[in-house]
Amino acid sequence: MKASIPLLIAFLVFAGNADSQNTSRDSLAAVVEQMPDDTAKVRQLCNLGKAIGKENNRKGIPVLLESYGLAQKLGAREWLPEIESSLAVLYTNAGALDTALLYVEAAARNYEELGDLDGLAQSCQYFLYLYKRQGEYEKAAEFGFKSLETFEKANNRKGAIATLGKLGSLFYSLKKWEDALVYTQRSYDSAKKENLLPATAYAAHLLSDIYGETGENDKAMEFVSEALSIYQQRGDKLHTSLVLNARGMRLSEAGRCREAIADYIEAVAIARSIEAQSVLISTYHNMAECYSSQGAYREALDYYQKSIAIAQRRGERWVEDKIMGQLALAYAGLGRYDSAFYYQTLSKEIGDSLLYVENTNQILELQTKYETEKKAATIAQQQATLHQQRIRFWLVACFLALALLGGALLFRLTRILRKRNEEKEFLIKEIHHRVKNNLQVLSSLLHLQSRHINDGAALDAVREGQNRVEAMGLIHQKLYMGDNLAAVDMRDYLYNLGDTLLDAFGLDENRVKIVYHLQPLHLDVDTAIPLGLIINELVTNSLKYAFPGGRSGLVEISLWKNESGKLCLKVADDGVGKNGASERKGSTSFGGNLVQILSKKLKGKPQVLNGGGYATLIEFEQYKEA
Repeated sequence: MKASIPLLIAFLVFAGNADSQNTSRDSLAAVVEQMPDDTAKVRQLCNLGKAIGKENNRKGIPVLLESYGLAQKLGAREWLPEIESSLAVLYTNAGALDTALLYVEAAARNYEELGDLDGLAQSCQYFLYLYKRQGEYEKAAEFGFKSLETFEKANNRKGAIATLGKLGSLFYSLKKWEDALVYTQRSYDSAKKENLLPATAYAAHLLSDIYGETGENDKAMEFVSEALSIYQQRGDKLHTSLVLNARGMRLSEAGRCREAIADYIEAVAIARSIEAQSVLISTYHNMAECYSSQGAYREALDYYQKSIAIAQRRGERWVEDKIMGQLALAYAGLGRYDSAFYYQTLSKEIGDSLLYVENTNQILELQTKYETEKKAATIAQQQATLHQQRIRFWLVACFLALALLGGALLFRLTRILRKRNEEKEFLIKEIHHRVKNNLQVLSSLLHLQSRHINDGAALDAVREGQNRVEAMGLIHQKLYMGDNLAAVDMRDYLYNLGDTLLDAFGLDENRVKIVYHLQPLHLDVDTAIPLGLIINELVTNSLKYAFPGGRSGLVEISLWKNESGKLCLKVADDGVGKNGASERKGSTSFGGNLVQILSKKLKGKPQVLNGGGYATLIEFEQYKEA
């Protein structure tokens, strides 16, 4: 039985289609489950978790946590740092950078206590990567050189070559092109000499980016093609999506936007399949840049918003800083200089908080246009006032003097009131932002708690609670990002809510697709929050029960006002229906009760419609538009 495990792991990782992969994983899981609780089981669980994690980060984490718990129980200290390092990688890919940092710190301590120089150097290399992601470049450099020194001390050429590439990436992030080229070229040349394909591909990818920044596009295309070829041959989906994104940038810079968009679309598809959120942030941003360069600013705004939504969920504020500035330029391209100036100001505030201020001529020009329009409007108003004063001056000279004085006082009062109003708007936005952040913290706590729950019903309850918290947090995010602090754009909100739920259940559009039929509606926050929770419950119910056994299908979300002025909501699916759904063991009907309570608050009554699948219709009499 034990001898077959390595073969099953290889089959799991390299199988050609999803059905065979699932069968292999199930078989391997069954074999491991029957093994006694010893170090052999720890090893196989660790290997299984890493294999699953290559295809799906979130699904690999629970298996590694089981291996970690068993290793701690058995006192198998030699296995702890390897499992901790693997968990750090999967949590990073899933966007939980703070959790990843905790596991890297634990791995570094254990490697140091065990006297494992290679492991310690590897942990230092990962510290470099995480701190660079968080914009803490001094710490990243400190651990990068410590990693290189430790690998050289351990006489580990392969590790030293990889760290050289990471240092090149760090200097690339700091825009120090000469230093970046020196370290990356050293890594590339050494990797080619040692025939280390992954390190060669990584360095080639980075060299492509460096040459792209320095304007040597031919060299950039040569290296990016080499990196893509290696990753595709190795079946490395994560790095294939990264390099497709990079090649799209090179094509875009060469004016070949149609080819660039094709690469970006392929990169997005791969990144979504493995839940590589950081790749999605970058690719959506680059797609927006490509559309913006063609003057298609509306399409660009859509992809900027997608990129920034993921960045905000992951807490990567340095990404927000960059994209906020680009949003400003896109709004300027549409002639909306008020929105442009707002996002430029927001970008500067975020950048200052990260000690990373970046001034460009385009942004200065944008700010000048905005200030010029304000001054022109003020001058026009003053000229009209002066014209009237000249006409009446000979009749009411004394009255005119009083009028001028009153006008000056009024102008001063208007400025004071405008300033106070802006301060209040800023405070309200800050409140919504902090509420959203607090809800995000609560969601993260529920996620951490769920890892320690073994009971299936309890785990479902905690995860559903996490989805409800995220649904409310999305409302507050839309409020502080929008122009109207009291209104929620339901179309934009529901698109984001649908994507969030599909991600939460690990589904993609090839299996289950959400179709939207939405009238343009802007609702008051007191209406939007209960309505969002109702839709969250109904869609969650469809995703959980309507498509068992890998079945595909559609979920429809419809929101409109009928002729009698009622707000109508319909959530329907073409799944197996109520009679075909599996028995819900341990169900508390909490979700159904919550829908009833929230519907009653808005004076609505849920109705279950007859027909194929399962559909719910609710007409609300009490709601408020904004």
